[in-house]
Amino acid sequence: MSVIDWNTSSLIVTCGGGIEEFLSLEIQSITGKPCQSIQGGVTCQASLHNVYKICMWSHLASKVLLPLVEFPYKNEQEFYDKLRQIHWQQHIDVNQTIAISTSSDAAVQINTQFHTYRTKDAIVDYFKHFIGSRPNIDVKNPDVRIHVHFGKHSVVVSLDLAGDPLHKRGYRVAQNEAPIKETLAAALLISVGWPDNTGPTLVDPMCGSGTLLIEAAMMQAKMAPGLIRKQFGFERWALHDESLWQKVITDAIAQDQSEDFQFQIKGYDSDADSIQAALKNIKAAGLEGCIHVERRELSKFHLHNKLAEQGGVLVCNPPYGERLDKDTQLIYLYRAMSRMLQTYCQSWQVAIITNQVEYADALQLENPATYKVYNGPIRCVLRSGQVVPRAAQFELHSLKLSDVDASQLPAPDLANRLRKNIKSLSKWLKQVQVCAYRLYNSDIPEYNFAIDWYNGHLHVQEYAPPKSVDVEKAKKRLDDGIDTIKALFDVPHSHIHIKSRQRQKGKQQYQKLNEVKRTFLVEEQGALILVNLDDYLDTGLFLDHRPTRYRIQQLAQGKRFLNLYCYTGAATVHAALGGAKSTVSVDMSGTYLNWARNNLYINGCAEATNELIRNDCMAWLRATNRQFDLIFLDPPTFSNSKRMKGYFDVQAAHEELIDLAMKRLEPGGLLIFSNNFNRFKLAEGLS
Repeated sequence: MSVIDWNTSSLIVTCGGGIEEFLSLEIQSITGKPCQSIQGGVTCQASLHNVYKICMWSHLASKVLLPLVEFPYKNEQEFYDKLRQIHWQQHIDVNQTIAISTSSDAAVQINTQFHTYRTKDAIVDYFKHFIGSRPNIDVKNPDVRIHVHFGKHSVVVSLDLAGDPLHKRGYRVAQNEAPIKETLAAALLISVGWPDNTGPTLVDPMCGSGTLLIEAAMMQAKMAPGLIRKQFGFERWALHDESLWQKVITDAIAQDQSEDFQFQIKGYDSDADSIQAALKNIKAAGLEGCIHVERRELSKFHLHNKLAEQGGVLVCNPPYGERLDKDTQLIYLYRAMSRMLQTYCQSWQVAIITNQVEYADALQLENPATYKVYNGPIRCVLRSGQVVPRAAQFELHSLKLSDVDASQLPAPDLANRLRKNIKSLSKWLKQVQVCAYRLYNSDIPEYNFAIDWYNGHLHVQEYAPPKSVDVEKAKKRLDDGIDTIKALFDVPHSHIHIKSRQRQKGKQQYQKLNEVKRTFLVEEQGALILVNLDDYLDTGLFLDHRPTRYRIQQLAQGKRFLNLYCYTGAATVHAALGGAKSTVSVDMSGTYLNWARNNLYINGCAEATNELIRNDCMAWLRATNRQFDLIFLDPPTFSNSKRMKGYFDVQAAHEELIDLAMKRLEPGGLLIFSNNFNRFKLAEGLS
């Protein structure tokens, strides 16, 4: 029943879900014979030579199965009887060990564990009957593997001739937190046309332990994926032909061009441990000198003009929340990647894998191809396409006023003052090219507003009038002022954001005003910062801190930077972009830390070098022994958060707070202290 007729038998070559199309083309190329796609793999003509060549050369295959018998499943007893009829002595020596795996189609209701035991019983009973002895079970390192698959219409019992899955090439001696499977990495490369239909350069800006780089180099060098693997399942199979296998090995060695490698393959990562893992894996793959890896985060990514103009391909397995158990909005990281691509990799080919199609969409690739695949158990999308050049990385919206007659407006004095302020700002704006700034700050007592421009949006805050002012009169002035602002500025009314600012007490200081959840970007000194003009009293960016943030950016090169009471991390972003060696940002608010994380991601700054800590800053300073070269300390005036013991008052606590911060400062370092308490007085011992 199990005598192999190589003229009529077929091999089943399995692969990860979603890459069957790529595998079919690859197997045809390897064997020179047509093959047929099936769910989870392909079938092709069986021969020993094909078995050996597929195991040696396939970048995509997982298992190579040789079916011994196929029959419809009726019941457990007939299943056992069918397996007893297979001539197991043709394939297994009684002194060898075996392992059995069982799988089923999703629609098939079967107890695979039970049928694994029944398969073992049938094989063992066969040998006991004919030999009087039996092979032993070894699930870790067996001599022969048997695979049983329950399909919709039949059961297929096969020998697994690959042994361990073929993605285990043998070079992964070290790995980072969330590696991509080697076969899926190869599929990603094939999807973008590497190496035949791309430029001479391949770059991975988040290379991790180097899997994509190594697979790319192996393809380009015509290095057989199976060449460095120590063992295959067929090597201890009774029908193995060692001389034929040695010929396949010799042919593979002859085709290896790794010693004459011409392409440029480069990998970067912000994590030092990942870079060390990549170097170890590259060495294990025999590809030292073929691949350049370097510690560099996304915000520092660049390519020389000549290299960029030659064209190439960028591949990446970026982080995605499900894989690393992050709950942040990683869409901002993908937007940062998009800006990086459009700056340095215009007209390049790109391929990424992610678990959300929205992340892939954020890259804005031209003529994209999308494949649904699995990275282990995680459903993912593989997206490839071409980078679309973009003229400007950030659009600066100029402030424009209508030509309405101020005397015809409800608050003419306010209109005239705003026009005067804007005129006086115009020269400064031409020099600095900032997109967020204050236009008016209670210049006229009757109109007690603060008005800020946020790149096409107006943020209007009414300061609560004193109790001595008549409520109706105050309301009339507010309405007149708002109507005047709407008529004066040439912006959609939806871009005018109005708030009432009054002293907040207790829990009020932590409460949202709205749930609009509308954010947009402003830019300063090359840093992109997310602002929200609706949901909170503050917008996410303190405009009066701009000179301080600029100074931090200028001072941060090579420094260890600490941002205490970090708010949304704007100063941290400036420090990171200024070349800080590392940054640490501390705040009690999870909302603000997530906001800070998004600001870091949108600028391509990785958490590997920019740490975010949720804690009370005073408590953290008392507990830590870490040292820093540059510290920014900007505490609130008052806080009684439930996450801290007691309350915080900047006037009462600042002396101890500054002393604790100074103890964390390296000799020669700099502490920048500020606060927004109008009546603040520095302690005599500190002045």
